[in-house]
Amino acid sequence: MSPLADALVAELRAGPRHFGELVEAHMDTPWRDFLRAWGEVRAADLLARDDAGRYLIRAEAA
Repeated sequence: MSPLADALVAELRAGPRHFGELVEAHMDTPWRDFLRAWGEVRAADLLARDDAGRYLIRAEAA
């Protein structure tokens, strides 16, 4: 995974986040690069969602 994708995974390991929170944390990143990294995270099949709709890293993927 790219360094940005790794950073997104690390943020989600630290705690659940809404997609918008991840975007806001990386406002200095070009949108295309952010979406490419987010696509890497999604393709890695690591994500789950909590009852509030926030993304998190599945326990078995941790």
